[in-house]
Amino acid sequence: MLGLVSTSSGADVVGVLKAALPIGIGLASAVYLTLKMTRQFDHGLSKTIPTVALRPGDKTHDAEFFEDPDLFLTTCTERYGPVFNLYLYNQFLTIISGPLAREVFMTDDLNFGDALDDTTGMHSFTTSMTKSKRTFDDPAIHEMIRDIVNPNLALFTPRIVECMQMIADKEFATGDRKLIADPQPIFQDMVATAMADVFMGRKIAKNRKVLDSFIQCMSTLTNFTALGFQKTIWRILRARTTYGLLSPLQQHVQVLVDAATPVVQERRRQEAEASEKGLEYDRPLDILQGLLDNFDKYGLKDLEDVCGHILVMVLVSVHTTSDSSTYLSYYLAAYPEYIEPLFQEQLTVLNQISQEREEQRQEKLKSGEIASVKDFEGTALDRQHDRDLTSAAVKRMVKMDSFIREFFRFRSQRVSLAHLARKDVLLSNGITIRKGRKVMINVQSVHQSYDMQGEDPTEFRPWRFIGKSKAATKASTDFLPFGMGKHACPGRFLAVQELKTVGVLLVSRFSNIEMQDPSKKMKALLARLGTPVPTGLYFTSRRV
Repeated sequence: MLGLVSTSSGADVVGVLKAALPIGIGLASAVYLTLKMTRQFDHGLSKTIPTVALRPGDKTHDAEFFEDPDLFLTTCTERYGPVFNLYLYNQFLTIISGPLAREVFMTDDLNFGDALDDTTGMHSFTTSMTKSKRTFDDPAIHEMIRDIVNPNLALFTPRIVECMQMIADKEFATGDRKLIADPQPIFQDMVATAMADVFMGRKIAKNRKVLDSFIQCMSTLTNFTALGFQKTIWRILRARTTYGLLSPLQQHVQVLVDAATPVVQERRRQEAEASEKGLEYDRPLDILQGLLDNFDKYGLKDLEDVCGHILVMVLVSVHTTSDSSTYLSYYLAAYPEYIEPLFQEQLTVLNQISQEREEQRQEKLKSGEIASVKDFEGTALDRQHDRDLTSAAVKRMVKMDSFIREFFRFRSQRVSLAHLARKDVLLSNGITIRKGRKVMINVQSVHQSYDMQGEDPTEFRPWRFIGKSKAATKASTDFLPFGMGKHACPGRFLAVQELKTVGVLLVSRFSNIEMQDPSKKMKALLARLGTPVPTGLYFTSRRV
């Protein structure tokens, strides 16, 4: 982490510099060099950006910020304007508020990946997994998601539902009112099982070692980034990743390779056999097959490289989605009055789809296209699939979509989405962000803004976005969880689909969810990503 530089430390550096100057250097040179070094320890500030005054007795703004983030940030913007500096999160940061946030996302020279790497050494961590040395924010990774994941989301959805339903049946099946002291592992299993099926295919997804690697790879990152010397470790890893030595993630890549090798060999055998017979190979629908089919397009090296890329995508998706799924259950517990309306919407949508399918069957029977009802068995209009939770069904559940979007809006960290300046950047208000400066977005100025969110922006109103063409996947100036513009998270469509599936399963299964300790309500609702679950939950089974 970046350390805070005190006045005394700056004075010591200047003193050392003066002592080291050759006697022959003139006074002007000495002043120039001294000021240059002093500016380096003054964080390279643009003097036009005000620094928020510290509260008496405080050395950083953390204590004052965490006491009441909304009040603190509102006060700062009123007093200092939309751009100001803070000592926060053990770093010296420039905070950008309101409409100016859009300029951060739209400027290539303000880079999210560089900021994350500066704090955690993330680039070296992720390049240690891929032989082609791609980081999580590499354009090729985004292309893989856009080309293979997003176009097939409707086909993936039934499998996601099936996987999550299986875990839910196993973990939530007992008792009318059951206490789950820590629900997070259940949601981790639900998300990891669904993701393993989508990324690696059904057969590989049954391998428990694969599921554990999907879950544990983020813990590996967290453990290493907790060290004060993590960036040095990652730079060492970057230097030796060609050989696959020492990397803490190599064990997870190897698990995927071991599980995938016999499956890929069998797929190749079946493809060759189909070719010999002049038949078209029925290609499996998963990300693994998509990468194998586009091996050259993405510049992949071998199966290990394929598995490394899959793990990079898993790394930035499983943890965040399982975390969001966990806290979605806490929002349902905090606002139980919305469980029944969400459930009734689900019933209405499924009833409508069942009726529409029946009308289609009757039309085909009347036209003579289909001879009898029995002939629908095994087809797309088979009655046993009338109430399946499909992608189309979920899309019709506008209340669930609005609930998810409001959940993201309300829960978002008030200061987040760091970007690092690759060179001097001039904002439209005339303020210059100097090269090397780390900026963060004042999300509170967007997500809790009356102008951008409408009435009661500080209140949780789950129907806020119904009828407003503001889907939970729509990244925009007034909704920042997934970024914005060409750098918006390409995996948000899969993430939101999984989150909606979790919500649908919860409201269909439980008539009520309650917090074990209601006093922890706000701590649960505003918990930061990855923080421990603050209280258990009671789940009351629904009787229908």
